[in-house]
Amino acid sequence: MAVIERSTRPVPIFNDKHLSYRWDWAKEMYDTAQRLKIPLMAGSSVPLAERRPPIEFPGGEVVEEAVSIHGGGIESYDFHALEVMQSLIEARQGGETGISRVQLLEGEACQKAFAAGRFSRELVNAAMNAERDAKMQRRPRMSFPPEPFVPRHAVLVTYKDGTRGTALTVGSGGDRWNFACKLRGRAEPLATAFYSGPWGNWNLFCALSGAIAHFFRTSKSPYPVERTLLVTGALDAAMHSRHRGGVAIDTPELQFAYQPQDFSAFCETRASWQVITPEMPEWTTFVPGRG
Repeated sequence: MAVIERSTRPVPIFNDKHLSYRWDWAKEMYDTAQRLKIPLMAGSSVPLAERRPPIEFPGGEVVEEAVSIHGGGIESYDFHALEVMQSLIEARQGGETGISRVQLLEGEACQKAFAAGRFSRELVNAAMNAERDAKMQRRPRMSFPPEPFVPRHAVLVTYKDGTRGTALTVGSGGDRWNFACKLRGRAEPLATAFYSGPWGNWNLFCALSGAIAHFFRTSKSPYPVERTLLVTGALDAAMHSRHRGGVAIDTPELQFAYQPQDFSAFCETRASWQVITPEMPEWTTFVPGRG
C-alpha cells in the first residue's frame, strides 16, 4: 500500500476468500482501497460454480428467508456458504441493505432452534433435494445423508430489511453447496445445488481464474467487493457469538447498503465438463503451461 500511495499508480488486487478474520482489519483494507482508488476483488469461488438446476435469481423479488447448506466445518466452510447465499439474495428488491444481527448455534441448541422453526425445514429439504436430484458425477463420491436432515450447526443472519438467512451444515463432506429461498408471492421455494465439477472443489478454480484474469485486464471486479466485506463481518460476528455461548450479536457496523452486479457471464457452465470428464484421472502434480 505504501508503494502504491507513493507512486499514485493503483493496481488491481485480488484477495482470496474473506478479507480477514477480524472485522476492523477487513474494514481498514476496504477503506484503504477506496482511499487510494485501488480496484479490489475478493471472495469465494463457490458462487461461480455450475448451478443444478441452472437458476437465475429473479432480481427485484422480496426474499422472506434463505438457507445455504454445506457439509464442512465451522468458520472455514461457513464463509463459503454465507457468500453463496449473499451472491444470490443481494439481488433482491432494493439491493443489499446490510445485516443487523448474527447468531451461531451448535448441537442441541441448533436442533432445538430448527424444531422451533427459527429456520425453515421446507427450505432445508428443498436445498438438499436439489443436490439429490442433480445426479452429480464427482470423485470421491460424497454420501447423501438420510432424512430427516439434521443440522450440526447454523449461522443465523438477520438482515436490516427483515430478510432471514441461515448458513448451516448437514451431513459431512467438503463438496456440498446447496441453496434455497422463499420468495414472497411464490408457493414453491427457489432451490439449486452448486456442482463443483468431476474433481470436486479443485474444479472451482476454473471459473475463478477466468474471473480474476478479467479483473486484472480491466480493473473491474465481476461482482462487488462489498459482498465479501459484509460476509467477512458476519463471519466475525458468528465467531464472537460462538465464543459467548451462542448469544445473538448486534452488528450496527454491518448495516451498509450496496447494489449487486450481474456476474452470470463468469459462472461455470457444463462446457468445462466436456474437457474435464468424470473419467479423466485427476492430476496430482502442477505443471505450468499444461493444456
